[in-house]
Amino acid sequence: MNPKYEISVIVPCYNAERYLKICLESLMVQKSQLIQMIFIDDGSTDATGAILDAFVQKEPRAQVVHVQNGGVSSARNLGISLAQGRYITFMDADDVLEEDGLATLYQAAIRTGAQIISANHTIFDEKTGCRVPVDLPPVVQQPSEIVREIIHMHRIYNNIWNKLYVRELFENGPRLDEHVRIGEDALLNLRLYLRVRRVVHISDRTYVYRVHSHSAMASIEAYSEAHQPMLKSMSDILLHEGVKELYFRDFLQSCVWIDEKERGIQASMARFNDRIRPLVLDGVDEARIPEKDKRIYRAVVKGRFPQLYTLLRVREKMTGKKWGIRR
Repeated sequence: MNPKYEISVIVPCYNAERYLKICLESLMVQKSQLIQMIFIDDGSTDATGAILDAFVQKEPRAQVVHVQNGGVSSARNLGISLAQGRYITFMDADDVLEEDGLATLYQAAIRTGAQIISANHTIFDEKTGCRVPVDLPPVVQQPSEIVREIIHMHRIYNNIWNKLYVRELFENGPRLDEHVRIGEDALLNLRLYLRVRRVVHISDRTYVYRVHSHSAMASIEAYSEAHQPMLKSMSDILLHEGVKELYFRDFLQSCVWIDEKERGIQASMARFNDRIRPLVLDGVDEARIPEKDKRIYRAVVKGRFPQLYTLLRVREKMTGKKWGIRR
């Protein structure tokens, strides 16, 4: 590790000329000189490469690597391999940091000794010009509980661009899955939160996430099918770590919620046993299912979950009592 760097900022860039200059400006005003800015030009065909080359000439903290297009996860993984700072953070080329964003995260890291520090953020809607603060209250700041929230697609814990990570967490393997196009951030966080001991969430907003017509999540067709690679990889991670049974109800609900969001309750339940159940049950050992979840588990095994789920949703509507977390 190079002692002159405290934070390595990894920024994948692909045809980002429209927004890149404001991104670079927000990095330049970060107060610490102990920042390593790593830009991966991911095969851009516009002026992105030239803008980055010019920026590196005047910003000694920055470096740029030009590569053939391999996708955002490949670019981020290359950035991880080049990172020399004590901490790593990620940024998208169409977003901006708040003026004291990195300093705020860094001070929290030093003060608390946490291995992952997360923060609130702001969403900027380019179409309306509105800035919407995302100040969701954090869950109990225990890694095991945050893993549960990641499985449920938490709006703060799933993202990688509003966090500071101790670089050692990436040693011996954890990387973004380059075969997953939607939810790859959540999968990386799942791996990392499963191996940490101390985490902290701060209430400061340190990052501005831009929503526009070219955003990755702006328009997803076939929502459920698009998320299946992420769900399969999530199942594999939970199995590898020996915790799929512990989070059985959470994983089940996430699979159902993703399908239900596109198709509605009735259509989703009509295809549950054939299309959703196999992944939910894959690799699960009944003996390790928590007692509180065995009724749900057995209903899934026996093919009776659609009927039970319909009743649970009716009860939820009547009493307001949810059967689990739903984002």
